[in-house]
Amino acid sequence: MSNTKIKDVAELAGVSVATVSRVLNNKGYISKETYEKVYDAINKLDYIPNQLARSLYKQHSWYISLIVPDSSNPFWAEITKYIEVKLYDRGYKLFLCNTKDDANREREYIRMMRQNMVDGIILGTHMLEIDEYQNLTLPIVALDLFIGEHIPTICVDHVKGGQLAAQEFIKNRCNCVLNIRAILSKNSPSLQRHLVFDRLLTENGIQCINYDLKKEADKSEYSGIVNRLFDEYPQIDGVFSEDLLVVNAMKCALERGIPIPEKLKIVGYDGTDWAGLCYPPITFVAQPIELLASVLVDVLLRKISGEVIGGNIILPDITFLKGKTTY
Repeated sequence: MSNTKIKDVAELAGVSVATVSRVLNNKGYISKETYEKVYDAINKLDYIPNQLARSLYKQHSWYISLIVPDSSNPFWAEITKYIEVKLYDRGYKLFLCNTKDDANREREYIRMMRQNMVDGIILGTHMLEIDEYQNLTLPIVALDLFIGEHIPTICVDHVKGGQLAAQEFIKNRCNCVLNIRAILSKNSPSLQRHLVFDRLLTENGIQCINYDLKKEADKSEYSGIVNRLFDEYPQIDGVFSEDLLVVNAMKCALERGIPIPEKLKIVGYDGTDWAGLCYPPITFVAQPIELLASVLVDVLLRKISGEVIGGNIILPDITFLKGKTTY
């Protein structure tokens, strides 16, 4: 680690310590010539600023916490990537917290956040009771979770998403569709896609088998769960769920010799990179993942700057992409 001090930078640059401090903290007018001299000295001396001192001075940590259930899940991996890039572009770093769908882990992370280690929170998991989030004084935005009017909820139009998926199974003349719901909270607007999906299929005379994934289920168990459902309901000729689950359904079907889409139609939800890597290519409803990340970051930073924002922000940019798992 470099032992260079700020006064060493000032001496090499030929400026005062106060000027170096202003450059580092982007405070006050700094000429281009002075800015370049200071940073040239910093690079030559390999000077590492005291980030903690700068944070205390500016009353910012310049860190944002993203709390997710599992960053290895394709959806969370993809949105985490975009959130990190967009935060970096705005001068912030990402503090990633994986809860593994464990309420105690989530509570511990929340407790850490209360100690002012971050400037704000993007909440992507929901294992705790609503009042535990409402008691937070930090700026917070939530993805797919209703917490309270003072905390903005950002999501896509899940009703439209459920309609698009249901219409595809109706068009394909399915008789019995498995609807796997990996939604862990009744306060999540994403549940709406499954509710409208069930309603539309039932109205069109199609049996809809709703299966709620238990919160303790690990993704390594998905194939076993789908196989058991195939055994229990041999009449299934369609599967609807998020990308990772329908990929497992495809695997199970092909291992059983069930041809896709001839005997089994599949529609995924999310539109992650996985959906495009499978063969046959999956038919899916795509969430605008990069746009979701951009709005989450923008709204949170506006709240950090003092703007009062609450209520629901619903993004209409949800699309249907036809693959080869339906006709």
